[in-house]
Amino acid sequence: MKYIGKKLVTMIGTLLVVSFLVFLAFSVIPGDPALAKLGTEATPERLESLREQMGLNAPLLERYGNWILSFVKGDMGTSYSYSMPVRSMIGDKLPITITLTCMAFIFVILISLPVALFTASHAGKAPDRLVYTFNQIMMSVPPFFAGLLFTIVFGMLLKWFVPGDFVSYTSSIGGFLRYLILPALAIALPKIAMCVKLLRSSVVMELKTDYVRTALSRGNNMKSVLYQHILKNALIPVITFLGMTLADMIAGSIIIEQVFNIPGLGRILLTSISNRDYPVVEAIIVLLAFVIIVINFGVDLLYQIVDPRIRISGKEQS
Repeated sequence: MKYIGKKLVTMIGTLLVVSFLVFLAFSVIPGDPALAKLGTEATPERLESLREQMGLNAPLLERYGNWILSFVKGDMGTSYSYSMPVRSMIGDKLPITITLTCMAFIFVILISLPVALFTASHAGKAPDRLVYTFNQIMMSVPPFFAGLLFTIVFGMLLKWFVPGDFVSYTSSIGGFLRYLILPALAIALPKIAMCVKLLRSSVVMELKTDYVRTALSRGNNMKSVLYQHILKNALIPVITFLGMTLADMIAGSIIIEQVFNIPGLGRILLTSISNRDYPVVEAIIVLLAFVIIVINFGVDLLYQIVDPRIRISGKEQS
């Protein structure tokens, strides 16, 4: 429990630091949101009145304190461009981006684990070399390019879907999930390739250890040793990799939304940045940071399950 408590405190502290840095960044970069809203022909009086109304004249720490307290209560502020609550603007967009990221994450796990185990058990043979070659290609293909290829091949040539004809989750959950399959796969492909390479190397190293040779000498077959003993130890670096690449996958989701014309956070984020609509941008970044931190917290807890030595180490330190 002490380990979990420490992680929770660290998580909250990290989120506060991230939120302050985001707020600070958009407070010091060039540009005046009031001027962007009124236009260059606005009079100094109207400009000053709007700045006061928007709370831009208050000291930085006072503005941050008011903003973070309101944010915690569920009030994310008001959009400068649309004069509507930020919460309502991004409320129906966040599930789309999160679902897309989760689907990509699931694809990485479901595809990379069996492929890596297969190649490791055939190390040095033709299947291993074939997968290695394919992996090298996939690692060099950025998600947006894979998305373009999928759109051309599966959308325009094979007519499996209509590019840009997005299906909302409010109208059809099945249609929504089906539309996200190819975008999620485009995001996942380079991560799958990296994960296969990492897990394959880890399994091959485990195969050379004494405990594996001992287990095999006692009559255990390779499949049982692989799944009951090797996989658990080999997964530790893979869990680290997945936790580290989570932010990259969320960024990939925002980019791929533009390729497939998905009305997620990506579209509203880019529009808000160009319009200097800082409350919207700040809310999106902090929400995404919160998701990343929570999932990394889950990864830390998973560490304790996969590697009990972490629990022992934590007890010794406390």
